[in-house]
Amino acid sequence: MKRILLLSVLLLACLGEAAAQFTYKWTPVPMDSTWDTMKDFRATQTIEKYGPQVAPLQEIIGYSEDEYSSRRPESGLSNFAADVIKAIAEKKTGDKVDVAMTNYGGIRTSLPKGAVRVYDIFSIFPFDNYLVTFDIKGSDLRRFLDQMISRRRVEALSGVEIVITGKQADKLLVAGAPIDDGRVYKFATINFLMDGGDGVVLSDVAFNRKDTGIWIRDAIVEYLKEQMARGEKIVLQPDGRIQYTDWEERRR
Repeated sequence: MKRILLLSVLLLACLGEAAAQFTYKWTPVPMDSTWDTMKDFRATQTIEKYGPQVAPLQEIIGYSEDEYSSRRPESGLSNFAADVIKAIAEKKTGDKVDVAMTNYGGIRTSLPKGAVRVYDIFSIFPFDNYLVTFDIKGSDLRRFLDQMISRRRVEALSGVEIVITGKQADKLLVAGAPIDDGRVYKFATINFLMDGGDGVVLSDVAFNRKDTGIWIRDAIVEYLKEQMARGEKIVLQPDGRIQYTDWEERRR
């Protein structure tokens, strides 16, 4: 308070006689909870307009045991994303899916520890990617996986077991068995990769393509809601599906 009075005196001195004719009065105003009831009209309008749209994003859809991040060659979160694509594809199409894939670049942040809300999933998977299934010959599937292996850039996969040394596979299993070149396999992925994103080439070897129109983030939200309804928590761990025998030496 003394500082305010001193500033007022200094101001009057600087302004001279004209300022001396200026009169003022003041009273202390306690800044307490009574001010909480005041609202900014424009802010209130904005909240009222968008509140109903934002509220669903706050819904808790699961509880995570820990914070989980995505990283190569595999991680709990990347495995989870690929596994959910496989599970939802099977549920929505009624077909048994042998291989599922998504890209690491599409997993944008970590899954938080504790309560997981819809907006967390939208933050992790922010792109408008939808689920696509197709058939692929065993020989083409082998060639496709070998190409990723030779680039040492294997994306997040489900339904496979791969052990890599250098740029070759020491072990390559799909659905628990070596690839049969003459067999037809069911593959599930996202439209971004299906259409050539991240340098992935599938359209030339895929047939019987089905565009489900199911957004990946919506599929994951649905999956987690069902998991929570069963009383299950989110626990994500690597399982060794993608291994590099020389990963530490050649990590990049």
